[in-house]
Amino acid sequence: MKITDITLTPLKMGKNLLRVQTDAGVEGWAEALGPNRIIPGREAVFSAYLEQVVKPTLVGENPLAIDRHWNALALGRGEVFHRMPGWAVGIIDVALWDLMGKETGLPVFRLLGGAARTTIPLYWSTGSGWRMEPDEMLDQVKAGWDMGFRAFKIRMDWRGWRQDIDPDKDFALFRRVRDFLPPEIYLAFDANNGYSVSTAIQQGRRFEALGIDHFEEPIPNYDLPGLKQVADALDVAVSAGEQDAYRWWFHQLVLLGDPDILQPDVLNAGGVSEVKRIYDMATTLDKPVMPHSPHAGINSMASLHVYATVENATRPHEFSAEFSGPLDEVAELYGEHVLPKNGIMELTEKPGLGIELNEAAVGTT
Repeated sequence: MKITDITLTPLKMGKNLLRVQTDAGVEGWAEALGPNRIIPGREAVFSAYLEQVVKPTLVGENPLAIDRHWNALALGRGEVFHRMPGWAVGIIDVALWDLMGKETGLPVFRLLGGAARTTIPLYWSTGSGWRMEPDEMLDQVKAGWDMGFRAFKIRMDWRGWRQDIDPDKDFALFRRVRDFLPPEIYLAFDANNGYSVSTAIQQGRRFEALGIDHFEEPIPNYDLPGLKQVADALDVAVSAGEQDAYRWWFHQLVLLGDPDILQPDVLNAGGVSEVKRIYDMATTLDKPVMPHSPHAGINSMASLHVYATVENATRPHEFSAEFSGPLDEVAELYGEHVLPKNGIMELTEKPGLGIELNEAAVGTT
């Protein structure tokens, strides 16, 4: 079996469907960004990588040689010497694992060594707190509550460099949600890099007094010594890593920043292959993991399949409906089983990532 082509098909939900096609008729699928107002230009950048690096490297190759292909794209080995960013490698890697599962008839979690669990609780992740008042954020949380979710995270989603812009309002948002939720219900806060070290420590202590389950990205991701100051000063679990690529950065993240929880993103970190390696490293270092995964669909399923294999992955997995288009359209395109029920995801024995693509629903914008 050889790769014959790799294509992008625009989807009406605003993403692109990436297809790795083979001469055996087996395809692997992943989602690539479409036009994006938050990350402008990324679609064009990926298209350039696809045409100039990925296709020259992979077309004509055996798609099942996943490690070799990962090394070629991430490390620049082979005839096309260009090291790609983690998020671009991640898209291709997700599709290759999906393809391998279909070829072998096995779900990806079995190819990765088997699942510690196939029933995975999720938390409802809702954002844009920077532009909301407390009651508006509470309405977003209530929407998740009404759908059956029983764990939550609110995000500030600051754009650009907004250090310490309004921590009192951020705290008011958290307090309003915390007052609504029963005390035993999981609630986390994501500062989205929004604080300085001193403000993060002060804010974290205020969150602790109300009851918080994890404090995410309190300061900019590049300030590893500052992250260690925050993590050391607080009792709440501090998490980091969603923006970071490759296991080498995560090694330095632990050595210098020492967060309590590692949260790789299945695309940003470099795909299923690399997230699995990061999880193995985290297990060796006795670090809990909790992936960043704000999309419903193929990439969310990829993240869940890897997370299912980790014995100590006991915290809920992220779920957000904000960046995926209407959930009924996601279900129509990929199958109802890609969406949770009452805040719980059940992984199936369907091969690959379990996607049942409805070709009739593959439409352009």
